[in-house]
Amino acid sequence: MSESGTQLFARLDARRCLKDIEPRVFPDNGGPDHGEVVEVYGAEGTGKTELLYHLLCRCVLPKETGGLEVDVVFVDTDYSLDMSRLVSILDSKLSSGLSTCSTSAGSDEAVLRSCLSRLLVVHCSSSSQLLLTLHFLETTLSSRPSVALLLIDSISAFYWSDSSEGGASLSKREEKLSKCSELLGRLLRWISGSRFCRP
Repeated sequence: MSESGTQLFARLDARRCLKDIEPRVFPDNGGPDHGEVVEVYGAEGTGKTELLYHLLCRCVLPKETGGLEVDVVFVDTDYSLDMSRLVSILDSKLSSGLSTCSTSAGSDEAVLRSCLSRLLVVHCSSSSQLLLTLHFLETTLSSRPSVALLLIDSISAFYWSDSSEGGASLSKREEKLSKCSELLGRLLRWISGSRFCRP
């Protein structure tokens, strides 16, 4: 498949800006600029992943319920993504957002499915797999202008496992982190915003 420069710019320009993703979290200008990275960090149990769930839901919800109706990629390195919790949040937001409309239970389920269809979840179990995933995502993001947000929970998940599995060499770990950073930098040109969560 070939495309002209004009078609390429039109496709890339079609990406949704996340300036209004969550005004309570991003009060100045309402959100990150295109390609900006936001790192969420804190002690264990402080709600970092919960915040990511709410940002994710805001993105995938339909516009008529106050959502942005864009696609999201969630890279789950901790295998901690709780789909039942995510669906519960989505269902709650849909119920409150659609309460003004008369909808049937069947159409509520269809809207929920539509929301979930805008979510791509990728699980990684090692730093090498994370690097391969980031390579894969470059192709995915370049062909899907509807993806506006990349979430990684958590970017530092493999620090200790790399240390204990022969990756104790500081130079090896730095090499992997450098490659990860390079790949993330390349991904930023394809998406509106990125969120990284680490303990």
